[in-house]
Amino acid sequence: MQATAAIEALLSRLAACVDDVVERARSGAELREGEAEGMCAALEELLAHRFKRRQFLLFSVHPWSLAEHAEALSSAAAVRIGVARQTGSTDSARLRAWLYLLLNRRELAAEVDALLTPELCSLMYTRGAALLGSAERDRLVRTLKPLAALRFRLGASAGLCLPEQPSGSLEDARLSAAACAADVPTADAALAAAAAAAVAR
Repeated sequence: MQATAAIEALLSRLAACVDDVVERARSGAELREGEAEGMCAALEELLAHRFKRRQFLLFSVHPWSLAEHAEALSSAAAVRIGVARQTGSTDSARLRAWLYLLLNRRELAAEVDALLTPELCSLMYTRGAALLGSAERDRLVRTLKPLAALRFRLGASAGLCLPEQPSGSLEDARLSAAACAADVPTADAALAAAAAAAVAR
């Protein structure tokens, strides 16, 4: 019961943050990092809450390890994970870059829904178990769906606003993370410089 109450509180906090973002978007302007910060933080906390505790008993694991399983969903999802890996120098920065990519592409709700299916979650646990119950997962997806109607421009200087390349290689997509750093605060500046140089050549 206590665990359910905790998740309920996290879902309610996320819903309030999404409502705030939707309200801010009424002007029709593109949404930037400042408007999305609270919402992204609330979603990250929700993903971390049970994943850290239930997958490993002796140590915690960052929810980026959960997000990485999105590679199995589609080639486009695999490209996004590849770009996020190259953009961030820490798991927190990689997870945030992945969320930015999904928000920019208006695909956050759909990808989170696919990622949290019992079939995919069973691959992540030492014992088969869903990260969220079916009702909790449904509520999460319903909460995120309005974001697909909004225009986000997140991580622009990190190359996260560029259109995806449907037929390009993963390495080509990784190079689109040129000049990464400013919008993902903990991104690796050395990687940014190397990527920018590669693009210039």
